[in-house]
Amino acid sequence: MSHGPSEERAEPSSSRTVSEAEPADGPAPYVPAGRSIAELTIKAVLIGLALNVVMLTANMYLGMRSGMTISASIPAAVISMGVFYGLRRVGIGGTILENNIVQTMTSAGEALAAGVIFTIAGVTFLDQPIDIAGTAAVAVLGGLLGVLFMIPMRRYLIVDKHEELPYPEGTACADVLEAGSRGDEGVKLISFGFLVSFVYMWLASGMAAFRTTIQTAFSAGETDGFAIGGDFTPALIGVGYIIGPRIAGYVFGGGLIAWMILIPLLITGGFVPESAADAALMAQADAVWDEYIRYVGAGAMIVGGFYAILSMRGTIVDAIGTAAAEIRGSGGAATEDRKRTQRDLPMKVVVVGAVLIALALVAVPQVQVGLLGGFIAVIASFLFVAVSAYLVGVVGSSSNPVSGMAVATILIAALALRSTGVTDPVVVLVTASVVAIAAAVAGDTSQDLKTGYLLGATPRKQQIAQVIGIAISALFAGWVLYFFHQAYGIGSETIPAPQAGMMALISEGVLTGTAQWGMILIGAVFAFVLILMNVPVLPFAVGIYLPITLATPIFLGGLLRGGIDRYVARSDDEDGTLAERATSRGRIVAAGLITGEAIMGIVIGALYITGTGASDGAPFPLGL
Repeated sequence: MSHGPSEERAEPSSSRTVSEAEPADGPAPYVPAGRSIAELTIKAVLIGLALNVVMLTANMYLGMRSGMTISASIPAAVISMGVFYGLRRVGIGGTILENNIVQTMTSAGEALAAGVIFTIAGVTFLDQPIDIAGTAAVAVLGGLLGVLFMIPMRRYLIVDKHEELPYPEGTACADVLEAGSRGDEGVKLISFGFLVSFVYMWLASGMAAFRTTIQTAFSAGETDGFAIGGDFTPALIGVGYIIGPRIAGYVFGGGLIAWMILIPLLITGGFVPESAADAALMAQADAVWDEYIRYVGAGAMIVGGFYAILSMRGTIVDAIGTAAAEIRGSGGAATEDRKRTQRDLPMKVVVVGAVLIALALVAVPQVQVGLLGGFIAVIASFLFVAVSAYLVGVVGSSSNPVSGMAVATILIAALALRSTGVTDPVVVLVTASVVAIAAAVAGDTSQDLKTGYLLGATPRKQQIAQVIGIAISALFAGWVLYFFHQAYGIGSETIPAPQAGMMALISEGVLTGTAQWGMILIGAVFAFVLILMNVPVLPFAVGIYLPITLATPIFLGGLLRGGIDRYVARSDDEDGTLAERATSRGRIVAAGLITGEAIMGIVIGALYITGTGASDGAPFPLGL
């Protein structure tokens, strides 16, 4: 796709090698720091807001129906390029950085939707109505915390850890935008991956021609409950390819420990919930995972989260010092003297904003989690913003265990609040909602900032766009949630909202003393052992917490990447050009796979919302 008339053409840098102009900043961006082109414009904001509401609605429905949301960054980028291409025909140009602003604002709706449906929707399971104003207040406060707390961590996670943290969706989104802007062979590669994924998911989800999930359980000797399987979708394979074999192996390793060791031991030992006691072996394994193993994963994530914060202590101290200097008025000039691609929102905005949000959590009538609840929400948000931003850099937004972080918050908040005499689980749920929304938004923000870092965007303008997107999403979130509850009933067969039901159950369980603290302790001890072994904790914890059906295809994608890299390395020349081209091309195809499935997910969601979907979940089932 060609550049618009207002865009100053930048030399492509698909190889992203370090340039002499920016020796300290890693890869050379597509748009050099010394050039300024249209970015945060009115047309970009309007298009972003329109797509934001669409993504919010589609993801809230899909999330409550299936328990998972789709990453919106890549499909938003593709849709944005199409819109700008149409506008270009009538003489209205659009730059690659305007496209980036659109996808940044659009994905904010998807991220906020995940936090809302995984937590706030749980009040319906506690026989409470959907409070539209209260939902908007919690959503905007949590969302703003997610954006603000990500700002002091951007330099460390996005720039300093560029080689270590691939941020698969963020990198893929940059590839999509670059390929579309250059109009080179990358468009063909993206189109190939997109078409394969789009057709595959239409046959699977739209026509019900086949199932993508294969899962089985078996016995070995006197031990029951070994389980293995996979949800073999193009997007998960693409995510695995982008993150590579090492990180994918850690995630799969955690899954194997959960499903091939812990679950069989628990089933053989008689730890099967009564509701699944007479069910098939696979149903028993699923029940044990849901009842016990998730707590193990949550315990590991709590320890891993604190360890991640400890590892980032230097960055956090520097950020606090910078904020203090700016508040005193001595750091503003230094911030403005930074290159365009290094300018964030001022640190004093982060500090003052966090303080105001903490006060609002206590004072706003529709929220009012109390002084202790507000304190827990802000501190836990800071912790899990760091965890979420790190995790999505490793395994991608699609596998970001926001619900696991919400579970950890519920456990901490409920325990603390119960000691003060609080018995209302709704207070615990609202506290966790703030954290879950902040973590989801932070994960999305970090992916968007990674895209901007590779493209040469201005971080400050992306952060402003994210704030605008959060505000609009929050205003619509309560109405959308209320509509779905009135139309279908949250917790019904059509929209069972599994995470929301689990959050409500755990909130009550902790307050009544029935939570699985033993499993949490097992996860915490396991995390400590991994730390002593110098093994990344969070990827393993994610593998334990997520279903094995997600870890398996991610691992296969990582193996595919490893196999191709090894094959190409055998015949590569001395300067590594062939390997570099193969890696770049494979990543672009993987981006197309993610894009195709994500956009098909939106199409299916739109069909459901308009009433076209059939009772078996497929709009046009073949009956196979």
